[in-house]
Amino acid sequence: MLKFYIYISLLLIVILLLFKSIHLDLHCPKKIKTIARIAIIAMSLRYAALLILFLVRNIRYLYLLKPLFFMNLIAVPLIILIVLYIFVKGHTINFSYVFIIAGILIALYVFIMIRCTCFLRGYNNLGYTMMFIQHAYIYWGYIVINTITLFIAVGFISKKSINKIGMSLVIVSSIITIAEYIMWVTGITFITQNITGDMLWMLTLVYALNRVKK
Repeated sequence: MLKFYIYISLLLIVILLLFKSIHLDLHCPKKIKTIARIAIIAMSLRYAALLILFLVRNIRYLYLLKPLFFMNLIAVPLIILIVLYIFVKGHTINFSYVFIIAGILIALYVFIMIRCTCFLRGYNNLGYTMMFIQHAYIYWGYIVINTITLFIAVGFISKKSINKIGMSLVIVSSIITIAEYIMWVTGITFITQNITGDMLWMLTLVYALNRVKK
């Protein structure tokens, strides 16, 4: 039952953070608002899918949630780009590249959804989850993205004009996400879904958007 309460608590926290981020996004500069909205929508769709997988017991149509379930593969990289841009704003970063990277991420995601097969797995009292069994490289790619982010954050945190609280959140979010997915790939699971990293990245996004709201 402990796992059940932890899972429910994490779900509720992420959902609350999503609502908070939606509110903050309305008051952000236009270029940040656009990318943040894409990330928030993607993460919202993922958590709608997670709620369905948790509540529904009939497995028949759950596989149709595949395109929504893995939306964190788009949302988190976009969140990383947004928060790094905000936290290192005193340094030269061209936000136009963020739009280009966002387009590449979306195209790559569509390709993965079309080409890669996933499987449903059920857990007592915690609903179902989806996973790539024969395509573990997808998870490793996600781990690499978070590892690169970790090194960038560590490299910038000591510089002047850097938001140190924000960069600390980036470091913690990266470390937890890396650990969470390495455990997942190696078959070590505590709760049904990998959502602790999502929660921390959403917390980091909320903090970042709060710094630039008008």
